[in-house]
Amino acid sequence: MNSGFDFDLSAGLLGFHGEAVPYCQGISDTVAREYAMNYVRMLENRAKGLEFSLPRIPVGLFEPNRNLIRSTLERMCEKHLPSK
Repeated sequence: MNSGFDFDLSAGLLGFHGEAVPYCQGISDTVAREYAMNYVRMLENRAKGLEFSLPRIPVGLFEPNRNLIRSTLERMCEKHLPSK
């Protein structure tokens, strides 16, 4: 009956998405917001076991902001999708 559906993964992805997307939408800088959404997609692909690569760093997104976005999203991901 289980055709490969992973309930825990799906629930984790739903929880992560539900927390990460509002966080990204709250970022006022459009370049930073776009980078954050790309980072969310990368984390979701990584959690699903799909091929992924880090998002390209856009011009104008400086390291402190980039590091804050990445660390915040990584913490959210770990909260909802703990590593096995």
